[in-house]
Amino acid sequence: MKETKLNAESPPRLISQLVSQAKTDFLTTHSLLEKQAVTLGEKDGFLSIPSVDDVQVSPNEHLLRNEYRKLLAECRKKGKPYLDAPHLAAKVYAQKLTDLAENGEATHTKELDTLTQKRTAEINEIDRAYQDREHDLAEKVHTAERGYREVRQDLQDIQSNTGRNHPLIHFKSGILYFLLLFGIGLAEVPLNLQIFQKFGEAFFITMIMASSLAIAIPVLAHFTGVFVKQRKEKKEYTYFAILCIAVFVIFNFGVSIFRTAVLAEAMGQAPNDLNIVIFTCLNLILFIIGVLAAYFRHDESYELEHIYEDYQKAKKSFNQENDALKQQKATLAAQKNQDLKVVHDTFEKGKNALNNKKDTLITQHSEHVQRYDELLNSFAALEEIIDACYHIAISKYRSANLSQRKDRRSPDSWQNQVPNLNLHFATVAELDPN
Repeated sequence: MKETKLNAESPPRLISQLVSQAKTDFLTTHSLLEKQAVTLGEKDGFLSIPSVDDVQVSPNEHLLRNEYRKLLAECRKKGKPYLDAPHLAAKVYAQKLTDLAENGEATHTKELDTLTQKRTAEINEIDRAYQDREHDLAEKVHTAERGYREVRQDLQDIQSNTGRNHPLIHFKSGILYFLLLFGIGLAEVPLNLQIFQKFGEAFFITMIMASSLAIAIPVLAHFTGVFVKQRKEKKEYTYFAILCIAVFVIFNFGVSIFRTAVLAEAMGQAPNDLNIVIFTCLNLILFIIGVLAAYFRHDESYELEHIYEDYQKAKKSFNQENDALKQQKATLAAQKNQDLKVVHDTFEKGKNALNNKKDTLITQHSEHVQRYDELLNSFAALEEIIDACYHIAISKYRSANLSQRKDRRSPDSWQNQVPNLNLHFATVAELDPN
C-alpha cells in the first residue's frame, strides 16, 4: 500500500488517515505476535523454560520484547518526519511574529514600497506592450480618414462649381439600363444572322459577325447620349456626339441598303426604296431609345457624377473600416483594462495582506501548533497501544507457558512486574500544552 505523504500544509483528514492506517498495521502485527507468544509459551512451558528458580526471563520472552521494541521504533520512524514539518513551520511563524514585533513598522513600510514599485513596473510594462498596437490602430484610422476626406473635399469642390450637391439622374437603375442596351443589341442579332449567312461562312463565324454588328448600335447610342448630356461641361463632347451620330447614320443607311438588297434577292424582286426607309427607321428608333436611356442615366456634369459615385463608395468603405477599427480599439482597450485590473487587484490583495499580516501570522502559527500537537498526541497514543499490546502478548506467553508445566509452578522471574517499554513521544512536550 502506498504510504500517505504529509507536510506542514496537509489537511487534518490526511493526518487522521495516516494515524488510522498506522494503528491498523500495528494491530495486525500484534495479532500475529500474540499467536506467536502462545506458541512459544507452550513450547517453553513443556520444556520448563525458564526454570522455577530462574530469576531471568526466557529468551523467547526477550524475543517478544524486542519485537515490540521494533514496533515502537517503526512508530517513531513514521511519526518523526511528519512532526518535523509542522514543528518547523510553527518555529518559522513564531520567528516572523517576533520580527514583526521588533521591526513591524519599518518592515511594513518597506514591503509596501516594494509592492508599489512592482505595481508601477507592471503598469509601465502593460503600457509598453499595448503602445505599438494602439499606435498601429491610430495609423489605420488616420489613413482611412485621410482617403475619405480627400474624396469628400474633391466632391465639395465640384459641388461648389456645379451648384448642386448630387447628380440629377432620372434613370436610376443601372441594371435596367444595361438590360435595355443589351436588348437593343439582341434585337439586331436575328436579322443580321439571316443576312451574313449569305456569305456562306461557318455558323460560329456568322454569329461573331452578326453579334459584332449588333454591338454597334447600343455602343453608339450610349456614347451619343452621354456626349449630348454632358456637352456643356466638356465642349469637345459636342463634336464627339456629332461624330457618333454621323457614324450611326452612315452605318445605319449602309446596312439598310445591304439588307434591302439581300431581301430583294431572296424574293426575286428589284430592291425597294421603301424597304430601305423601313430598315433605316427601325434602327433609328432603337438608336433613339438607347440615346434617351443614356441621356437620362447620366448627369450633365461628368465630374460630379463620377466623383459622387466615388464618394459613395469611399464613404461606405470608410464606415465599414471605421466600425471595424472602433471594435478593435474597444477590444484592445478592454484587454488593457483587464490586465491593469489584475495588477490593481494583486496590489490591493498584497496591501490588505500586509495590513492583516499580524493576524495572519498568528492564525498560521496556531494552525501549525495545533497540527503538531495533534500528531504528537496521536503517535503518543499509538506508542501506548503498542506498550499495552506488549503486556498482553507477555501475559499470553506466560499463561500458555504455565499451562504446559508439569508442576504448574510459576518461575521466580515472573514475580517481578513486566517492565514498560521506552516510549519516545510520551517524553516530548506539546507546543501548546493548554
